[in-house]
Amino acid sequence: MLVDDSLLTAKVLSDFLVENGYLTETVTTGEDAVEKACTNPAFDLILMDIELEGEMNGIEAARLILKCIDIPIIFLSSNSSKNIFNTLKRVPAYGFVLKGIDKYALLSTIEMALSLFALSTKTKMIYGEYRKAYEELETSRKQFLELTENAPVGIVKCDQNGTIVFINQKALEILGSPSVEETKRINLLTYPPLVQHGFSKLLEKCIQGNEQGVSELNYVSKWGKQVCIRLHIKPIIERNQSRAAQVIIDDVSEKKHLEEELRKLSLTDPLTNIYNRRYFIQKLEEEMARVQRQSSTSFCIAMLDVDHFKSINDRFGHYSGDLVLKKLTSIIKRRIRKMDCLARWGGEEFILLFPDTSASEAQLLMEELRKSISKMKSPIDEEITASFGLVEYFAGDTVDSMIQRADNRMYEAKKAGRNCVRF
Repeated sequence: MLVDDSLLTAKVLSDFLVENGYLTETVTTGEDAVEKACTNPAFDLILMDIELEGEMNGIEAARLILKCIDIPIIFLSSNSSKNIFNTLKRVPAYGFVLKGIDKYALLSTIEMALSLFALSTKTKMIYGEYRKAYEELETSRKQFLELTENAPVGIVKCDQNGTIVFINQKALEILGSPSVEETKRINLLTYPPLVQHGFSKLLEKCIQGNEQGVSELNYVSKWGKQVCIRLHIKPIIERNQSRAAQVIIDDVSEKKHLEEELRKLSLTDPLTNIYNRRYFIQKLEEEMARVQRQSSTSFCIAMLDVDHFKSINDRFGHYSGDLVLKKLTSIIKRRIRKMDCLARWGGEEFILLFPDTSASEAQLLMEELRKSISKMKSPIDEEITASFGLVEYFAGDTVDSMIQRADNRMYEAKKAGRNCVRF
């Protein structure tokens, strides 16, 4: 049974579990979960969201269910606060998984919980069946160890001194380690790169303070492998004391790469590969804030529009028009500084930001760019020109007012015969 008040999250998890051989039923409130579990003992496991709609949260629902039936419960939550974990200690659950974790790590936790619950049930057999129960227990233990060894996420266990006592094959692959023995030479509390990244401090809190934690870092392993990893640290409790820790290692390099690519796509014009309007406005806001803090500095922005661009598209086609825009972009990028910002404003209009630049300095650069554009080798074998509008920041300017002034200056350049700069 999946208990989650987010239908979208529930559907994603349900579809994934069905794909991996599980039958699921979803409810959205703690009250419904209690009623279903206590009247239908056919469920093998409950995935329980902590924060739920209604008056009963997941922890309260779990307490009532466990009074009624013995069933493994795994909690789901996006909240990893200390209060949550302290509350969970009073509920005999079979695991806690943060939302957003790799789904195969969740699958591994489910399978482990089912295995542990099966073991717990078998140990309650009467003495006359003790030998048979023991054999089944040993078989299940070996299966559990095999499951851990072959889990789709890296698993590392260390003692209270930071010495690695177990590491599975996936962890070796993620770190690029040649062997278990080589990896065990690393002490997780004292190894300098882990100390520098803050992981060792988090692990120390886990072991000494019984605190779970999550750490994400770009890591270069001892064997030179560069990887972005997310580490989930959990204390291992023995005799009511934390004497060891388990670390689950997720390789999130590909995910981070895709996120960065998506971020770039959201800020970049796909035709010219320069920044888009959204990014330019963000940079302009940042520059205004900087100048307002440092009143001794100023900056300029300039808008430019390719003259008679519609005629180019009409006579030579849009493909040729695109080539003109790409060529013009290339000329501008070669001349401006790294600190300057060039963006495509829309169509054949472009906009530039010049930090720490006076109007006279920017005007010289605009004249230089205007001449370079008029002299460039055009893909259509015709002269290409552009009209420029340049403005300097004044106290009290807003993003909209400054852009509007630059736009007005650009249209003044158009009215003055094009191929000129107006300030």
